Amino acid sequence: MNSARRVPAVLVMVGLSAALLYANFFLDWVLRDFSGMGEIVSELEAPGEPNASLLRVTDVVCAVLVVSLLPWVRRGLRAGPWRELCIVAVVLFALGATVAAVVATPCGPGQVCDTARDRLQTSVHDGSSIVSDTALYVSVAAAWITTRSTGPRWFRRVAWWNFWLGGVAASVLFEYFNVTQDPAWAVGASQRVHILFISAWIVTLALFAAWDESRRAVPGTQGLGKSPARTSD
Repeated sequence: MNSARRVPAVLVMVGLSAALLYANFFLDWVLRDFSGMGEIVSELEAPGEPNASLLRVTDVVCAVLVVSLLPWVRRGLRAGPWRELCIVAVVLFALGATVAAVVATPCGPGQVCDTARDRLQTSVHDGSSIVSDTALYVSVAAAWITTRSTGPRWFRRVAWWNFWLGGVAASVLFEYFNVTQDPAWAVGASQRVHILFISAWIVTLALFAAWDESRRAVPGTQGLGKSPARTSD
């Protein structure tokens, strides 16, 4: 495989690996003998949970892999403030996810966290998770805006649908079920749908980076970061 094909393939593999690691609740589900799908994902990473260390490590590795894609993603996006916002937002997503993994929620499923230290740790973890998720969908919106008139049509469409379905609809459903707890299993289910949309966006970024790298390998073409190009499929 020559370098023109090898780099796009590596980018896709990195994106797929990061996406799978972000959806690490599947790994926990298998290791728990196919149970625990109704629990809040962060509670599965609490100290004392059987797979907590593994899940927290995979969160950090995922963040590193996502950041490693950004030089190629940035080069493919059209130059401008929306491109920079997209990249910075993805970095914040990775940083927030890393902090949330390092400062895990202190109590697992069914446990009560009522000490001052537990409450502080919970606040840091939850705040980092909120920053991470919000930043991710800021990057989705910025990517959509910067590719409205240039870039691959499929990328813009995925960004639009991911923002509204994963960023808005799934988040609203999660908060609703988190408050009502009716039915109890819906909290974990809606959260996992939200996570899968984030994983899908990670793959989308990798595919976009690979697409642009492949374009650059063709004589006479340039990436959007250097020269505006017509919208293409």
